[in-house]
Amino acid sequence: MTNTSLLPFPVPLPAQIYLVVGQHALSEKMLQLIAALSLKQRLTVLDCGNRSNMYAVAKLIRPFTDDPVNVMNHIRLSRAFTCYQVLAMLEAVAANPPGEPLVILDLLATFLDEDVKLKDSQHLLQRSIACLRRLSQAAPVVISIRPTPAITQERAILLEDLRANASVYWEEPLPLPAGYGLQPALFG
Repeated sequence: MTNTSLLPFPVPLPAQIYLVVGQHALSEKMLQLIAALSLKQRLTVLDCGNRSNMYAVAKLIRPFTDDPVNVMNHIRLSRAFTCYQVLAMLEAVAANPPGEPLVILDLLATFLDEDVKLKDSQHLLQRSIACLRRLSQAAPVVISIRPTPAITQERAILLEDLRANASVYWEEPLPLPAGYGLQPALFG
């Protein structure tokens, strides 16, 4: 398959909460994880940041199966456009846990909405985390998020709440600035 060795955890995944933080919510790596999991089992994907590209997943699985349509049918995809929708979807899944991996792309994207008061975002996230903990008792829950943007630093508490509830936390190293190390500093 594609290079999944750069994923921060091995497949198969034990039942627990995994939190990965990276630029663009690690979209490419998360799609590779979805492809790897779908080749072996059913899974649920919740896309909170509109980052899922199922065409890319289909291209990743094609070399490993004679029936890509069947493999793609292993993936149950839902999209959420507000933090209220995220909570509703998680509550629906937690009410009848499927016992299969849950992959959540860019979870905090909807919780950073400035039209939602921080207090309300925190409350909704706490309820969402309670669902995630219930779901992680039976199957792995993999959550990707982006680092908190500078413009929404007051909402960094949301990332800390997620981090405190994750069994495994991994953060992508920050890229070096363009041109870093190419020219010595003028004054040093």
